[in-house]
Amino acid sequence: MRLRENTFAKIMTLIVLLLIPIILLYTLSIRTSIQVIKDEMRSLKQKDITYLASEIDRSVTTLSSLGFLLSEDIHIQQLQTLHLIESAYDRNDERLRIMERLRLLNVSQRWDTQYSILAPENEEFVSTNKYLSYDLERVQASLAPNWRYLEMTTQNMKQQRFVRHIVKPRSKLTDLKNAGIIVEISFPEEHIIKDLDAFKQTGKGDPFLMDANGSTIRNKSSNDGMIALIGGLIQANELHPAASNQIVKLEGSDYLITFAYIGTLNWYLVDYVPIEEVLQPIVKSQMLFYGSVALLLIMSLLAGYLLYRNVQRPIGLLIRNVKRLQEGNYSARINVNPKNEFSYLFERFNDMAAEIERLIGKVYVEELRRREANVKQLQSQINPHFLYNCFALIRSLARLDKKESVMTMSLHLSKYYRYTTRVEKLTATLKEELQLLESYLEIQRFHIQHLNYRIQVPETMLTLEIPRLLLQPIVENAVLHGIERFDGDGVIAITGAQSGGWNTLLVEDNGVGMTDEALQKLERDLLNMPDDNTGCALWNIRQRMLFQFGPNASIQFKLRPEGGVSVRLEWPDQAAEH
Repeated sequence: MRLRENTFAKIMTLIVLLLIPIILLYTLSIRTSIQVIKDEMRSLKQKDITYLASEIDRSVTTLSSLGFLLSEDIHIQQLQTLHLIESAYDRNDERLRIMERLRLLNVSQRWDTQYSILAPENEEFVSTNKYLSYDLERVQASLAPNWRYLEMTTQNMKQQRFVRHIVKPRSKLTDLKNAGIIVEISFPEEHIIKDLDAFKQTGKGDPFLMDANGSTIRNKSSNDGMIALIGGLIQANELHPAASNQIVKLEGSDYLITFAYIGTLNWYLVDYVPIEEVLQPIVKSQMLFYGSVALLLIMSLLAGYLLYRNVQRPIGLLIRNVKRLQEGNYSARINVNPKNEFSYLFERFNDMAAEIERLIGKVYVEELRRREANVKQLQSQINPHFLYNCFALIRSLARLDKKESVMTMSLHLSKYYRYTTRVEKLTATLKEELQLLESYLEIQRFHIQHLNYRIQVPETMLTLEIPRLLLQPIVENAVLHGIERFDGDGVIAITGAQSGGWNTLLVEDNGVGMTDEALQKLERDLLNMPDDNTGCALWNIRQRMLFQFGPNASIQFKLRPEGGVSVRLEWPDQAAEH
């Protein structure tokens, strides 16, 4: 594909052209601003390190304040009298309430803090750490009226933590067994390490914490050699933390070392940066930043416009035409030529739509042929013996000189075969179908003397169009398998009804009926393609109903309590749907 037709190539070229002035402005700004940056570096570094120290100090101060609030909380103090509650359920419920208060307090803080409440008088204990239990000896060993940096063991795991205890009343600091409430607050050094890591990720040095004994807390990617070197200078009094920041030559390079005191912990926050490296990332001026943002914004707008025009629009057009295909409009075509990658896609879509339209037409023609073949098959299934028996009966009636019976028989037989042999139309009105049934039943009455029938169908249903020969196979089954072998007076009833947007035809007989097993087999055969061992008349009836009336049409069989079988045909009233 040629370059001028590639949308993304155009966008990339535009981005490169727009980046050129940004690079030129950046270079000019560096040269004009570098001297000012050198003068401001000390004050900026001090502000940064002081800000981090104040954040740590503020967080620790907040934890201390919350510890005092917990020690004064009347709900927490109820832990002292928990043993006075008689019900174990109520005692457990009170512990859960205290635990919930501690958890809510923990969730509201920036750091994941461990709160533990001890009541030595009744040895009650509640903690946000489920692995801890009441252990007054452990508290005595690590007692910290002020924040201490200790190694603590939980679940056989050692961890460095800052710990502080608040004892109520305070006079019991040396006699914890008689104290009312002991609040233990602790947090792991990982929280401070995370703050150091976040500070370092901004490119502002290699911060660490150091106490008066030389212990350090370092960020995860610290330079241990440099930290040990700076710690040695502090211990040798060659560096003074009270001086805030100093420039010192280390390993042949000048370093700016900055200190900030964290009063709550009595530790110092220390950071060092090489002067040469600090100058490079800080030289970006504010005006260059806003200018770059403006240019990037304009570039984004142009790129977005190109994407909308050359990608979004064609995609929307393609989606609309796919929906038209989905709705059955197979003549849908895309006549737009966007002169990019979508041109090929639109051409293939048009080819696909044309092929689908051709295949749909082919399938429709094949379906019509199949329906016609089904009707012809039904016609061919009409028992030839029925015709032979009719002629034999006419011959017998003629011998007996029953002319009226012969004329009636011949009339009904001619109507019957005139209707069943017509193939020019695949549907008929319900009235025509009922007339066929009357002729058939009248003929059968000459054979079966005890046969009677009645037809009750509303006038409004007589004009309905239904598939030809829809009812004849059902009535024929009722006569041959139900009434013919029945000893009493046989009755076949054909009734119709319309209700709730549905049309119903019911064919009932009072004959010998069938077993439940035979009915179940008949229902299974109705759903499966017929083979050489099963008849296809009823299967064809169901298929033609589904084709003409849709998937909601149905044929159902039911054994009548008074004897015989009931066949129910239902389909939606298409006129009511429209």
